[in-house]
Amino acid sequence: MNEEIAIIEHEELEQRAPANLFGVQDPEAVIERASAVATSLKKVLDKQGLVQKIGEREHPKVEAWTLLGSMLGVFPVCVWTKPLDNGWEARVEARTRMGEVVGAAEAECLRSERRWASADDYALRSMAQTRATSRALRQPLGFVMTLGGYDATPAEEMPAQSSTEASGDVKMITNAQLGKIGAMCKELTEKYPPAEGQLSWEGNVRERYKVASRKDMTRQQASDAIEWLEGQKVPI
Repeated sequence: MNEEIAIIEHEELEQRAPANLFGVQDPEAVIERASAVATSLKKVLDKQGLVQKIGEREHPKVEAWTLLGSMLGVFPVCVWTKPLDNGWEARVEARTRMGEVVGAAEAECLRSERRWASADDYALRSMAQTRATSRALRQPLGFVMTLGGYDATPAEEMPAQSSTEASGDVKMITNAQLGKIGAMCKELTEKYPPAEGQLSWEGNVRERYKVASRKDMTRQQASDAIEWLEGQKVPI
């Protein structure tokens, strides 16, 4: 008897559930609503800087994808993460509030990538989840990003140097970034002195970005380095 009730309730839920994420049947109405969502989304993404310009294209960051998902009732759920020989892998599913899986993806973050060569395990694990999140949400929602004028390839999927090499305009580190990295390295050295034989904090930065000096870093590398150093203040 309970099984019969469960089947009936499931059928009723299916009947009440919208045919798609936009809750309309007519194709033109779907496009109209998707365009409206894209327009509203673009205002926020441009204002808050949630896209990254790489070459001539703008690529949405993971925060842009999760915002779009929230607008349409689609949420990323990390199913698993697992260590690899040289990094981490993660699987994320895009689900509706009713639990329907509308997208899924697996992604890796490896030490063979120059940017992640000397990163801590937790950082690689987190980036694997981030990439899988963007990729999973892209499957059902990528066309909405395209309607907003963005490239549907997530920013986290792009090679680290694409933003400078593709445009041919390499912007070097600013004096403000140079000073901030130096100050952060000094602060971390006082708080967490490197053990004998280990690289200094500044040495780690140079090794991480394969530069002889902080002055040789690009603005993008410096921005990444500041974010990385910030994350080292509270070791996991």
